[in-house]
Amino acid sequence: MISPIPEQHPYDGFAIDLDGVVWLSREPIDGSPEAIVRLREAGMPVVFVSNDPRSTRTELAERLTEIGAPTDATQVLTSASASAQALARERPGATVMVVGTESLRRELEEAGLRAVGTADVDTGATVVLVGGGAPFDREVLHQASATARDGAEIWATNKDPTYPTPDGLVPGTGAIVAALEVASGVEARNIGKPEPELFLEATELLGCERALMAGDSLGSDIAGAARAGMATALILTGKDAREGIAAAAVAPDHVFSDLAELALQLG
Repeated sequence: MISPIPEQHPYDGFAIDLDGVVWLSREPIDGSPEAIVRLREAGMPVVFVSNDPRSTRTELAERLTEIGAPTDATQVLTSASASAQALARERPGATVMVVGTESLRRELEEAGLRAVGTADVDTGATVVLVGGGAPFDREVLHQASATARDGAEIWATNKDPTYPTPDGLVPGTGAIVAALEVASGVEARNIGKPEPELFLEATELLGCERALMAGDSLGSDIAGAARAGMATALILTGKDAREGIAAAAVAPDHVFSDLAELALQLG
């Protein structure tokens, strides 16, 4: 049963999704920047946990600061940074073919990896990393799938099939991953939500005993955070609606119309 947060709520830290919760296509959702400030003023640590691999942590922190929620890059976790860190641990020094943005390439390079593009010749790439936000066409699919068939692993920053925008849901990284899996016959390893890595990292960064994850996706945010032992709140400004809860594998602990309502109940 979904319940409102009690007056003396048990949460001592908050992990907050970005797309669909704080903004849509980087345009702030009404009340979200103020809600973040309110939570912090109440003494609550806040970190941001995003499946968006298109930007670096620094770029996202700068955008949050611009919209009125001052943030440092150390308070942002992304599927791009998590993928780079996991690759650096498990495949140190690897050459990685990037199906994604220049920002994703920078995350890899900062982690000590060699990042190449699909147009590069004789790369010797041992991993194909799939993100979103860059042009994706038949030639990109051909080069990436050929590299995988030649023995490279496929890693996915996330497998979200869609993400929310002001014009509705649009194809996400997961759609690209699915095309590459079919073309290559190689299954991709997912690093982003709903896998536990980002949520566990957020809990460690918050340094609290009872963290609440606020997100807009039942499958990505709610199920993933619950698996990592976090409490959850579905925010209804993005991907999933209240009507989808009954069929969801994991129900959220709380539901709020927007981030402002969550912060108000905690005020």
